[in-house]
Amino acid sequence: MDDDLAALKEFLANAILAEDFEMAATLRDRIAALEAQRPLPPSKLRRQEPGKMGLGTSDQKFRPPEGWKPPRRPDMMTSNTKPRRGGR
Repeated sequence: MDDDLAALKEFLANAILAEDFEMAATLRDRIAALEAQRPLPPSKLRRQEPGKMGLGTSDQKFRPPEGWKPPRRPDMMTSNTKPRRGGR
């Protein structure tokens, strides 16, 4: 099958050089049909699941980088508080 495919590609190149575009189109279609019959190599891609994709990534779930540690949580008694000015 690979020999047939290589021969067809050579005929296609010759047809293009000879400017026989009808023959080139026919050969192109034959090559596409033969390549469609060839088994595809196994893929690492998986079907995406709606709602589990992160923004700007193709990973299904967030995975932090190696060695990443979460930052310390702020002390809720001191951080992000404003002093009160008088009562109502």
